[in-house]
Amino acid sequence: MSRIPPADLEAQPASIRDFTTRRGKLNAFRILANAPRVFAGWTQLVDELFDSPTFSPRTREAVILRVAHLQRSRYELSQHTGIARSAGLTEQQINAILGDLDADDFTDTERLVLDLVTELCTARRLTDDSFAACRAALGDEALTELLMIVSCYYGLALVLNAVDVDPDTDVS
Repeated sequence: MSRIPPADLEAQPASIRDFTTRRGKLNAFRILANAPRVFAGWTQLVDELFDSPTFSPRTREAVILRVAHLQRSRYELSQHTGIARSAGLTEQQINAILGDLDADDFTDTERLVLDLVTELCTARRLTDDSFAACRAALGDEALTELLMIVSCYYGLALVLNAVDVDPDTDVS
């Protein structure tokens, strides 16, 4: 059970109600709505990350699942496993993302991205070689956006883990 009660969405400002109508009245959003002054900025970041054409939904979900796995975020894993399937990741690929990345059916770029996520989330920084390889493959804009996806879901995992948010029961 969540350590902080979920906010009553009907009592929240219109911007929060609008976001949850579009994205779902999920437990994570109901917890974050307890901080309405920063909720709007956070949701703008999430919307931009999901709407950006820089990464395919498949790659974005692979990154989110890897972060969730490395952060041991029960909520993010529950929420994003189904989304990852819908985005085109196979069960073998999902299992690899949630394990030791032993699947060989990732593209070279996907593997480079997943290795970067693993290094960043475990070592808390990147070696010069890892950074240079990703920069060469992605360019400055995409690399920066990738780091923003990681930071968004890494930070969210910390919040959800600290509050012990229950996964939503109707997520496939």
